[in-house]
Amino acid sequence: MNIYEKLIKVRESTSYLEKDKEGMQFKYVGSSDVLIALRKTMDEQKLLLIPSVLGHNVTIHEKTNKKGEPTQVYFTELVLNYKWVDAENPTDFIEVPFYSQGVDTAGEKGVGKALTYAEKYFLLKFFNIATDKDDPDTVQNRQQQKDREREDKENFEIIQGYVKELATIKSITEELTIQTVCKKLGLTTVSQLTPDFYQQTLAILKKQIYEASDEQNNQLKEQEHQKQQMQTTQQLQQNNDWEWGAN
Repeated sequence: MNIYEKLIKVRESTSYLEKDKEGMQFKYVGSSDVLIALRKTMDEQKLLLIPSVLGHNVTIHEKTNKKGEPTQVYFTELVLNYKWVDAENPTDFIEVPFYSQGVDTAGEKGVGKALTYAEKYFLLKFFNIATDKDDPDTVQNRQQQKDREREDKENFEIIQGYVKELATIKSITEELTIQTVCKKLGLTTVSQLTPDFYQQTLAILKKQIYEASDEQNNQLKEQEHQKQQMQTTQQLQQNNDWEWGAN
C-alpha cells in the first residue's frame, strides 16, 4: 500500500467533527479533537506528519482594550511545510505547503497559537473533514432541525397519550386506535402519519375521546339505572313474599 492509499484510509476514518468547545461568542472544534479523531488510524497506517517552519513574520498593532486603555497586539504569520512520511517506506512521502496566523497580546504565545491553528486546519482541510465552522449556515440549519425534531417528539408524545387514553376507554388496542385515525385522515398506512397531520390527528383523537367518554358515561348511567330497577324489583318481590308468608 502506497502513501496515498494510506492517507485515504485516514480520511475514511473521520468524515465529520461536531463543535463541542465553547468560546466567548461561538462553539468550535478543538485541536485535540481533530488529533484524537485521526491519530489512531495514522498510527495503524504507520504515517508520520512532520511540520517545518520555512518563514515567519511578526507585526505589532496598536489597539484599545475593553477598558479604553491602549494596548499592543502581536500578529504572527508562519510559512509552513507539512511532510507526510510512510514509516514503513521513508522514501515515500508527500510535502504540502501551508500558511498560518496567531494573535497574542503578550507576544510570546503568537508562534504557539499559529502552530496549533495550522495543525488543526491543515488536518481538517487535507482530509476534507466537515465541521459547522466551515459552513456558517449549517449552524442555523442544524439548530432549526433540532428544534423541529424536539417539537415533533413532543407532539408525538402528546398523540401517544391521547391514543392510549382512547384505547383504554374503548377497550381496544392502541394499534387499532391509530389505524382508525389514519383511516379518517385518508391514509392507507401508519407510516404516512407524518408531523404534517399533527393538528388533524389531535382534533380527531380529542373528538373521539369526548364521544367515547360521553358514551361510556351514558352506559354507566344506564347500568346504574338497571341495577336500581333490579334492586327495586327484588325488594318488591321480597315484600310480597313476606306478606304472603304472613298470611
